[in-house]
Amino acid sequence: MPAEAVVRCLTSPQLAESVQMQMIVQSAPVLKNVKMSCMFTVPSGYLRVLCSFLYKTDVRLHCLCRGNKREVVLLYREEWLKEWLLQEDVAEFLIQYGYRPGSLKQQLQHLGKQMAYYYNQSQEFPHEMGVFLGYPLEDVRGFIHHQGKNCRCIGYWKVYSDVERAKQMFRAFDEAKNCALEEFFSGKNIREIVC
Repeated sequence: MPAEAVVRCLTSPQLAESVQMQMIVQSAPVLKNVKMSCMFTVPSGYLRVLCSFLYKTDVRLHCLCRGNKREVVLLYREEWLKEWLLQEDVAEFLIQYGYRPGSLKQQLQHLGKQMAYYYNQSQEFPHEMGVFLGYPLEDVRGFIHHQGKNCRCIGYWKVYSDVERAKQMFRAFDEAKNCALEEFFSGKNIREIVC
């Protein structure tokens, strides 16, 4: 896959094309159903465009917060994320950060408030976000405990526990990205790329 083609699309004056490429590059593992969620930012006003890309797919989109002409978006597989957040150890972890047991919508709304507080510079980044991104709980705890230092490996996140498992996941994510990019450059749209 020529990197120049990806860069050309990312920097396209056609903002819809640029946003579509950004979505593929940053969320291919979610689109290809090997990761439960991802987060990225888009220019304000492009949520409808993103929603149109995902129409009639199993991938959902939630705007966590808005500001500075950007929107922070969580792209996710609803059932997978629900099941993950309901796991006892994950739910107990989130309670420590002010999340109350409830619906996925309520959890995402609370996360959105935490993100908005951060972007308004009234609190630290909500590192519990890693749980919503499907990172292993041990790695989220390790990141918080070590303040992002002393990790054992760095990939899609900083790894503090099972390095081999994380490396396998990183390889699967890379393969998903390569596959999604190949499909896009062969003429498929995002809806056709989604598994």
